[in-house]
Amino acid sequence: VNLVYNGVWVCNVILVEYQRKLYKDLLTNYNRLERPVFNDSAPILVELGFTLLQIIDVDEKNQVLMTNAWLQLHWTDTYLSWNPENYPGVQNLRFPSNQIWVPDILLYNRTVQLRHISPLSNPFVDRQLP
Repeated sequence: VNLVYNGVWVCNVILVEYQRKLYKDLLTNYNRLERPVFNDSAPILVELGFTLLQIIDVDEKNQVLMTNAWLQLHWTDTYLSWNPENYPGVQNLRFPSNQIWVPDILLYNRTVQLRHISPLSNPFVDRQLP
């Protein structure tokens, strides 16, 4: 049992080292204010998913529906990809939302004219082949 534990521990330490190096390599010269495409005229496709979790209140007279929902956004950041051979075992990373480019999302409805949506969780980045 002790040998397996030590083997797992060594493996985890190596994986953490690769993750640390990958974070550093990806964020060197990365500017979160720039659109994450190689060609500036290329569009960024942002897929939106909406999961209704709860209906909090319905006010039929004023036509107001209060809900609790989960909004998922998916897009490709061409600067956040890596070759898995250079970082063995690292399949994905999680970044604080203030470190990478995230799309600006605005909600528009009748009761609150414009409401900016900011990510409450950290974006999850999957490995993409270069």
